[in-house]
Amino acid sequence: MPMFTLENNRLGLSISAGANRIALDDRLRQTTWVLDPGTAGFRPADPAQPYRDEIPGRTGLERRDLPPGQVRQTDQGLVVRYDLAQGPLEYRWTLGPDWVEVTLNTAPDQVAYAALPGSWRPDQGAWQLLLPIYQGILWRGDNHLWEATHNPGGHTGWSMAMGAYLGDRAGLLVTQESEADWAGTRGQRAEGPFFVFEQRRSIVEGWYPRQVRFYPVPADITAICKHYRARVQERGEFVPWAEKIRRKPIVAQLFGALMAFVGYNKTDQIDYAASARRLRSQGFERVFYSSVRMCQRTLDFKMGEDDPIWLSDEELAELKQVPGAFVGPWGWLYEALDDHSAAVQQIFRHGPDGRPVPNWRIDDFQWYEVCTPYVAAGMEERYRTDMAAMDWIHYDVVAMRPGLTCFNQGHHLHGGRPLSRRQGMEATRHLLGPEVNGNRVVSSEGFVDRYAMSCDIGSTKLMPRWGQAPHIPVPMTMLVFHDSCIHDWWELHNYNPHGNRGEAEDVGVGVNGAGQPEKKAAMDALYGLPPNLFPFGKQYGWIDMAARKSFSYLVKLDDPEVQRAIRAALPVCQLHRRVGQSELVSFAFASEDFALQTTQFADGTRILANLADDDRQSADHGPIPANSWRVLEA
Repeated sequence: MPMFTLENNRLGLSISAGANRIALDDRLRQTTWVLDPGTAGFRPADPAQPYRDEIPGRTGLERRDLPPGQVRQTDQGLVVRYDLAQGPLEYRWTLGPDWVEVTLNTAPDQVAYAALPGSWRPDQGAWQLLLPIYQGILWRGDNHLWEATHNPGGHTGWSMAMGAYLGDRAGLLVTQESEADWAGTRGQRAEGPFFVFEQRRSIVEGWYPRQVRFYPVPADITAICKHYRARVQERGEFVPWAEKIRRKPIVAQLFGALMAFVGYNKTDQIDYAASARRLRSQGFERVFYSSVRMCQRTLDFKMGEDDPIWLSDEELAELKQVPGAFVGPWGWLYEALDDHSAAVQQIFRHGPDGRPVPNWRIDDFQWYEVCTPYVAAGMEERYRTDMAAMDWIHYDVVAMRPGLTCFNQGHHLHGGRPLSRRQGMEATRHLLGPEVNGNRVVSSEGFVDRYAMSCDIGSTKLMPRWGQAPHIPVPMTMLVFHDSCIHDWWELHNYNPHGNRGEAEDVGVGVNGAGQPEKKAAMDALYGLPPNLFPFGKQYGWIDMAARKSFSYLVKLDDPEVQRAIRAALPVCQLHRRVGQSELVSFAFASEDFALQTTQFADGTRILANLADDDRQSADHGPIPANSWRVLEA
């Protein structure tokens, strides 16, 4: 069979004349990776909704196989053209010193998604996947056929623009080079587990060139993540803690601090300053409290029949007088209630149909999305007024949005022209950056690696799993970004259980929820991260989430579960003061069932954790109690 090839002393790429076989040879590790043609396809646009913009968990569009391709050799590499009924689809393959890059050059407007280029598997032996879902998962495959497509971002989305295949002898790292207008599809085929980066037609810019790279690497979690870290640094997308502290000196206060959520609901049953003094007396020298005020455009709504939290100026001043207390609001300007005023309706984000985009709802209150540049303008104004005293901020869902489009023609902040996803991502970086927030620590729900340049804290993590679980959480984000960004728990997945928050909610790729403080403490110590408590305050929960019916409940410092969580959290704070600014240099499993895990930081600190619910025996370090961790001696 005639073959077209690109090669050097490390790599060999071969494409058959009809492009029905594409193979990548890793000559250092004597492994050949073969592209799965069943994943190398496209999805035609829906004629009824040709410009739909969002992915609600999967595309809903059927994947079509590619026809035979036409291959030609050029000075720039190998070009493969597929003549679809909708028009030509063209890829260009190029060879670097230790990577292969494929560019999607052109695609017809009638195509909504195109795989770039598909999923790989070794030509011999089994394989597993390393995917940056939440903090990262090692996925060993499962026994049923499925697939799902997700945007970058938190809550089952892609935390980083990468993924990897792990074979018996070698691994293959895949990096999504173009930052916007892509989604990650993962699933299980009869052949085994797969993932692929699908490029989506830009609803504003149409089809423009996109790139994905492939790096043959060792079949090792640390090596793969460090290779991606190097690529992030090459692209100029890595800002270390030292630089963030130079820009915002308050960031230095994060290391050794407790992250403390105090609820969204207003109550007169909690003395916040007195509770903070008591928490300090229990050993927490620095505490970042959120959310002491609800930063919305109006507080004229209810949650569980309560008003939103809003500490008075006097309460806020008293709380800030507690040594080591840092206060922050819940930054919820991303949405607004429609009060039918011109001022509010003017800032709404519009979809391609020219209408405001509805999103969150509680009881009978419906919010609509706000265009990102107007969120930033709104925050700048609030910092000059009722948010001036804030030391930090936690933004709702901002860092789990891969750049929002807007078609509101009245928006002068984007020139009255449609805002693309690429422009939306730049607007989000600006919103999260010091230009808007000044000398304040910035946190957001969700974790997107290309926002880590601006954001100090991202969130959403899975709880530990081990044994026969198909998905094993691993610290991928921190192997890349530990000396640049904190990966926190979602604000309601605190160490202490509360309200109707279950301790083990299955989210398909693992479990999360509130509670299990010793287990979470062991994981946070292993990853070198701060603990997260709900020590006191009031919060709403769901009677019936589908019907959006809510109730509220109170959490007090003396609650037994809070005190149990405090005991687990304090040593983690002390460890974080020691290692928080250091690079996480290695991670490894220390037992075949994944229960024992070890990490090492750049300062030499080594951590061993047992994440299982029963005691274990370490070959090198003796008995390790259930849900515990220890610092290993050098």
